[in-house]
Amino acid sequence: MAAVELTVFHVILFFWSLRTAESQVMTLPGCESTCGGIEIPYPFGMREGCFLDERFKIHCNSSSGYPTLTVNGTDLAVTYISVYDSTIYVKFPIVFENCGVNDRNTVVDLEGSPFVFSPENYFVATGCNNLALMNQNNSAIGGCVSICDENRDLLIAGCSGIDCCQTRIPSNLKVFNVTMKGVDGRNGSGGEKNCRHAYLSYYGGGSDPYGMKDVNSVPAVLDWGIDRRAFESPVNKFNSLYTSTCKDTNTSNNSTIQSPIVQCSCKTGFEGNPYLYGNCQGKLRVTIPTL
Repeated sequence: MAAVELTVFHVILFFWSLRTAESQVMTLPGCESTCGGIEIPYPFGMREGCFLDERFKIHCNSSSGYPTLTVNGTDLAVTYISVYDSTIYVKFPIVFENCGVNDRNTVVDLEGSPFVFSPENYFVATGCNNLALMNQNNSAIGGCVSICDENRDLLIAGCSGIDCCQTRIPSNLKVFNVTMKGVDGRNGSGGEKNCRHAYLSYYGGGSDPYGMKDVNSVPAVLDWGIDRRAFESPVNKFNSLYTSTCKDTNTSNNSTIQSPIVQCSCKTGFEGNPYLYGNCQGKLRVTIPTL
């Protein structure tokens, strides 16, 4: 009977330990781990001594209710940060033109930062007879045209070119800079005075391009990494234990980053935050004996 009780105790201890491993500490000691319900893992942080460098500083006193990341003067509300695939999800500003008080042309510049627009995003343009172009270094690097058709079948869903068009973005895109202009419609009429929009989103254009007039931002995702020299200096000791691995990311040719950017992950059989010293731990395994 004692042997059975001891076995049951070990099973309970195992599940308690498993839950503890799944909730590993993801921040530096003494640093807040959440803001507004959003987890803030290292190398991000909210105060001095809690982030890797100023580029990873998260502002927690946001009027939007979300923590914010500031990149080259642009504030992006943060909805999720992952250290497992080195991504950060943000609310991305929509560019408006000829839409009255909403008009704005926000340029989001990631040059010199450890961030890049994820290729999982779509570039989306909405509006009637809207030619929208993504520009970088005074050259168009992508775009699409949304035409209008008053007689279109309202059952047609998606962003298929009628009042909404979408396309994948180029790899390693560091600057979101959009120009839009009206194009002649099927009846020869121009669209210069039509309200139009453009943005990046990992959801794509959806099925309601007209709903854009009621929102200011959409969900988008950025990839990120850290300078190789920043990783190798504090972490190479535990990296030599073969618990984590890092790979170089491809940055744009015009990036001002002088040190290669790497993305890190715990190796197979380990879990935790690979950007924290010694945080990649072996996953627990147990063989439950037959009673």
